Amino acid sequence: MLQFSDTAIQTMGSHVQRHRWSRESVGQLFSRDLTAETIVVDVVTVLKPRWSAWSRVSFDTHRAMDERAAMFEQGLHCIGLWHTHPERLPEPSPEDRALAMDHARAAQPQMTGLVFAIVGTSPLPAGLRVWIADESNLRAAEIFRMPQAATAADPAVTQR
Repeated sequence: MLQFSDTAIQTMGSHVQRHRWSRESVGQLFSRDLTAETIVVDVVTVLKPRWSAWSRVSFDTHRAMDERAAMFEQGLHCIGLWHTHPERLPEPSPEDRALAMDHARAAQPQMTGLVFAIVGTSPLPAGLRVWIADESNLRAAEIFRMPQAATAADPAVTQR
């Protein structure tokens, strides 16, 4: 299972494309503990795009790798990528699918797959959609909410 911290939800939520002139945002997902039964996305970063438009975004993979190295020094492990879409309930484009699987292939020595999240325009967490990518597939994850007693602020949780 995968759980998004309040901070992670807030960071992604602050980049929702609310206007026609909004541009897509992109970033990475980091977790402190990869051994727990529920992996928590503790930190969400925002990468400076190489270029960005209403329905496309590109980032510098070398900058992303530098960010991963710096976050690893702080005890954080990159588990995936996120970006925004200008639609209520986002679906990955063919380019998104290719990107996710390419990054999953590149990460294979360290991990068997990566988390690929897209933030749409619906209020979060409803507008957050999550997939698990490996070298040949992009599988949708099931989204559910944990009981109020289980978490302080009831963040979105994803089950593989």
